[in-house]
Amino acid sequence: MEQKVAKVLSEIDYVQFQFTNISGELKAVEVPKKFAKKYLEEGLGIDGSSVGFLATEQSDMRISPDISTLHVIPWDNRIARVICDITDTNGQPLQSDPRSILKRAINLAKMDFNCEFKVRPEIEWYVMNPDGEPADIGGYMCVPPLDSEIELRRMMTDFMMNFNIYPKMLHHEVGPSQQEIEFVMTDVLVAADMVQTVKQIIRMVSWNAGLVASFMPKPYTSEAGNGLHIHNMLFKDGKNLFSAEGNVPSETLRFFVGGLIKHAQGLTAIFNPTVNSYKRLVPEHEAPVYISWGMSNRTALIRVPGYEKSARIEYRGADTSANIYLLLGLLLASGLDGVKNQIEPIEGTILNVDKLTEEKRKEMKIVRAPRTLKEAVAALNSDKYLCDFLGPQFMEIYNRTKQMEWESYTKTVKNPNTTKVTEWEFNEMFERI
Repeated sequence: MEQKVAKVLSEIDYVQFQFTNISGELKAVEVPKKFAKKYLEEGLGIDGSSVGFLATEQSDMRISPDISTLHVIPWDNRIARVICDITDTNGQPLQSDPRSILKRAINLAKMDFNCEFKVRPEIEWYVMNPDGEPADIGGYMCVPPLDSEIELRRMMTDFMMNFNIYPKMLHHEVGPSQQEIEFVMTDVLVAADMVQTVKQIIRMVSWNAGLVASFMPKPYTSEAGNGLHIHNMLFKDGKNLFSAEGNVPSETLRFFVGGLIKHAQGLTAIFNPTVNSYKRLVPEHEAPVYISWGMSNRTALIRVPGYEKSARIEYRGADTSANIYLLLGLLLASGLDGVKNQIEPIEGTILNVDKLTEEKRKEMKIVRAPRTLKEAVAALNSDKYLCDFLGPQFMEIYNRTKQMEWESYTKTVKNPNTTKVTEWEFNEMFERI
């Protein structure tokens, strides 16, 4: 590792110490080469209150670099970046640090189950002109000239591969100028860091082309929203514990789904964390709004592909405004709760959940996910397991920031329950998310 650090430092002029705040924003402190080795070894202190972690009177904290993530930035080879954990002044992981929360879930899987969690994310986003209009009129898997971003995606992919990130598939999505990228299955912490790196690559390549990359969940009322589907597997001694041979799910898979179903209401607040998220979660728009699961069922919240002996679970409810560390950490923690306590899920279905009658859904114990951010936050606070796992420090900050967002929205918008994307949402979010 020392050789790696020395080699990188010999090639660059600055090191950018990156970390992710509770809202999922990538933040950074930059250090000239002269001081970089010292801070790579010791970490450095920052003001936690200004980035949303601590109260002003208790705002000192440190960012501790993970040297394995040190890498020269391909679009500016004068700079290297390193991803950091956040600690208190004594070097202990900060309870509200999203990356540390994911590590807690990883340790839970290792210590209690001797298991490892692997995931494969699928990310969607829009490429816009600076005025917020879509950059092309292409549709699903269109080719040029309707897909005018193909060279942009290739440049993004080149940068990703420079980071040893290898996309499985890239293509134009349903919406005008909407894009999707899929990755291979990998260790969960690597995947979380990868998503943050990929988002920065997408933003920078778009910005350098005079465009805006937006991960806003639902930028346009009449167009498709941006989902963040997560495929996941649970391994023990190199063997995937999820299987569905002959469309019969293994016990571990079934209980894992049981945990996800049990906690789905509360998870919604973290997986769909903005007021705009709920403009995407409307029936019959390929965004699941009912808490259900099924083999090969793409209308369900949780899908288990039925054509694989070594199976995986696809969670289809999150959107691209979600904090990837929190999303993956809570997916794992919720599923493990199901395995530990042998939680049986409701009966799976192969039916189109959106088209079922209310009576049929009630009979099948399929309930509606929260319809607004306010409802979702209330559901999260009602879930003792999730609140205990996230911790009081995190919950205090999250509740405060979400209340401020809801109040700002409702003071500006006449009908807060409208399914239309409001001007307030778009102006607040299309460049920032």
